[in-house]
Amino acid sequence: VNTKLQRGDKPKKAKQVDHLQHIPFKLREIMKAKDRMKTGSLKAKKPKEEYSQDGDIPIPHFKRGKLESEKAYVQRMERETKHIMFLSKNQVDRQPEMDTDKQERPAHSRSDRKKEYGKLKLQKLQQKKLNRQEDKLEEEMFVDDVPFGEVTMAPPSLNVKPRKAQVKSQKASKELLLNSLLGHAATSTAKPSMARQRIMEEERERAVEAYRQLKKQKQQRANSTQA
Repeated sequence: VNTKLQRGDKPKKAKQVDHLQHIPFKLREIMKAKDRMKTGSLKAKKPKEEYSQDGDIPIPHFKRGKLESEKAYVQRMERETKHIMFLSKNQVDRQPEMDTDKQERPAHSRSDRKKEYGKLKLQKLQQKKLNRQEDKLEEEMFVDDVPFGEVTMAPPSLNVKPRKAQVKSQKASKELLLNSLLGHAATSTAKPSMARQRIMEEERERAVEAYRQLKKQKQQRANSTQA
């Protein structure tokens, strides 16, 4: 009987909050929760609060337990307040002039946001993996394979001589050996032959083409993952 009388008092309650009609609904609910926290005259919290038919957010009612410390009581109120603020941010915009059936629901639920976040995170991980593979391939292109224990005293040189390469005389080799013993650097002013230049140009073109193919494959993989 008491519950019926309380439900019948809705018109009187509406008159008391007429001055709050110009305030947005979300802000109004937060203000009510804060006022109840400040006054301390809060009713016992119901075991389970459900949404009303018109989509209103339930307002929690707090009461400090007999064995509950002040710190635990404050922390519990803060958690409930944060939960109410989260619900108010994700609530559908209230439009009283429209029917409740016509009001739109939130476009994305929490599970959809989690799926979208996981998808973006997976794409970032895949992109980092592709970048590491690219860096590794680039390093392998410009690093010589030296066996363990081998000591290199000079840069690598080609053993095969071009057809029109100049043949060094024995005197020139002796002068080179003498310069190396004395610590003098022998400066070579001879211009590479046409065959040598052609070989170097072909090697450079092959390296550039291989690098372009690598870049193209990387772009194709990135497009396929995004699709």
